[in-house]
Amino acid sequence: MTKVQALKEASLTTPESLSKAPLPALQTIFGDEKLAKQVLSTAKRAFKKRTSSSTTETSHSPKKAKTNPLIPGQELSPAELEASLALPTVDPLNDDDIEAEINKTVLYTNRAPLVVAFVVQLTKYTMPTQPLSSRLSLAQAVMSMGAQSKARNLGIQSGNTAEEAGWGEGQPSVRIMSRKIPVMRRWGYSWRECGQEPSGQDTINREEGEQHIPPTAEARSACSGAKNDIQSQETIKGDPSTPPAEAPNAQINQHPTESDYDPSLWALNLESLAKTSPYSTTPTSKSAPSNNLPIHDPHSARNYLLKSFATSTSSSPPPPPLAPAKISKSAALVKEKEEKENNVARLLYALNLVFASWIDVIGPEELDRRAFGWYSRVRPLVEAGREGWGGKGDVRLAEILKLRR
Repeated sequence: MTKVQALKEASLTTPESLSKAPLPALQTIFGDEKLAKQVLSTAKRAFKKRTSSSTTETSHSPKKAKTNPLIPGQELSPAELEASLALPTVDPLNDDDIEAEINKTVLYTNRAPLVVAFVVQLTKYTMPTQPLSSRLSLAQAVMSMGAQSKARNLGIQSGNTAEEAGWGEGQPSVRIMSRKIPVMRRWGYSWRECGQEPSGQDTINREEGEQHIPPTAEARSACSGAKNDIQSQETIKGDPSTPPAEAPNAQINQHPTESDYDPSLWALNLESLAKTSPYSTTPTSKSAPSNNLPIHDPHSARNYLLKSFATSTSSSPPPPPLAPAKISKSAALVKEKEEKENNVARLLYALNLVFASWIDVIGPEELDRRAFGWYSRVRPLVEAGREGWGGKGDVRLAEILKLRR
């Protein structure tokens, strides 16, 4: 009863207020740090469930047509697009507790989604001017192009890949984990908040005397009025590497933003380009102009991450026997979905710790060079050759944490 009275005096009488209470305040009331942490965690879970249930209730209202922000006429603002791609994060309780939990986590997955996770977090440090939408698109491209090459080497796929056939020729490119990724510049896409300064290095291959021009104060001051240009394919006419000010029929922005000097990127989907291009397959026409170049959709990359990391059962002790309990199929699916999202959050947190520990010591180029070797050390073990194609195995997050400097 004394605890109840103390909670009332502190206005901590609801799951929401408890979930937002500072840990020291709860520790003062309960007199025990471990008990205070348990109360805080329980309150957060209860508040999250209430929020989810209220969201579910509103979802019964008449359904709106789904929109794709990459289709003309259905564009989102840059802020809305980036928010729609947000990835799960761990609960910020205590760094030591988070790391202890991560050390115990063993995931069950195949190699491809691990590549995507590596690239999403790697480019956060090697290409810090790129928004999450670009990083997801680039990550999907690295994974896809690697899979295409592997399939051809194993004899699963015949003929040359689109990359080998030269469909990326004439496009600007970036190099990620030692793989050359053809990209398309998203001219005018200003996703930063005003006053936020870019950092890091521009990793676009600059050929034929192309130079990087740092954004001016005038450009930075114009960020709030920048035009949303998600469907940036419309700005590419003639030579795909030509800036919009030089491209025929392109609209010239009289108030350039920093994105006009160091633009966000889309990764081109070369396989789709090769399949859908109306042009012939002769080398001279592979870089023919197009107003609708296919890209790697960042939402596809995000969804792939969220569904790909289950919890391994091979290395964890079986749970204690419980009395039979009825659980609906939908409830089981919700629980599985939450578990996988928590696993993604832990994986990304671990990778973030690794890359953050090295970036100031070795720089972005060396960090990118080492990343594939680190991935190779922690990726799931599968059978060699065709038998291992698409195979799954364990990924121990403790092994990832060992990669820290």
